[in-house]
Amino acid sequence: MTSNVAASPQEYKELVASLEDAPRVIRQLVGGLDDKDVRERPQGIIWSIVEHICHLRDIEKDGYRARITKLLNEDQPFLEDLDGDRLAVERAYINQDLNSALEVFIDTRAVNIEAIRDLSAVQLNKSGMFENVGHLTLAELLNKMREHDREHINELTQLRLNFTTDG
Repeated sequence: MTSNVAASPQEYKELVASLEDAPRVIRQLVGGLDDKDVRERPQGIIWSIVEHICHLRDIEKDGYRARITKLLNEDQPFLEDLDGDRLAVERAYINQDLNSALEVFIDTRAVNIEAIRDLSAVQLNKSGMFENVGHLTLAELLNKMREHDREHINELTQLRLNFTTDG
């Protein structure tokens, strides 16, 4: 059984570098906006900028951090899925502080990077059962993290475009 992440050490290194760089990109995307802008939901858009950042924080901390730890330390663990939309409502993301949420996301990602930076092929192939997804290796989870980052970077880029025409 092979995973789709690290067919080579170079691909694994690039994956880790991508995960490590995402917070910098996200910080740039949300920097310099006023409070009104980060809370605005343009027509047809479900989440505001602050809601995206709170989501990234909570998924990083309550999702990826927990899953990485379980995969590295347990045999065939159950990996809980998180309902991002439900969390956004329950935790009132729209009312939270963007900078605080961003800092927790960045700090938690740094912890996660340290945990995954130098994994062996055996560690990358450790697996568990991801709720609502199925069997998943650590390598596949890392790929999901990268895809999740890319989705939110694209969405934040689109949101940011709404505010850059104002000068």
